[in-house]
Amino acid sequence: MVWLIAALVLIGVPAVLATVFSWRLAARVPAMPRWRRVALAAVPAGLAPVTPGLIAVWRAYRLTTLVPLGTVFTLGLIVALVVGVPAAWRATRVKG
Repeated sequence: MVWLIAALVLIGVPAVLATVFSWRLAARVPAMPRWRRVALAAVPAGLAPVTPGLIAVWRAYRLTTLVPLGTVFTLGLIVALVVGVPAAWRATRVKG
């Protein structure tokens, strides 16, 4: 059950957020290139589920060492790359 919840948080939430962010960017700034829209939608979507972890690590270590904080931030960027980019790319494709 824990694995299902973790998969939902690390895969489902960023995918939905990247899709919504890319739709909003397309509606507000239609002249923006597709690659920039995808990147601007994927990064916050990937960092959203790891934000509680970033806060917890920051409070625990008080920036005495940046390795744990960098590790959690890197996890967020990996989630953005693996989950957010494909979701945003698919959401911004031109339907022909």
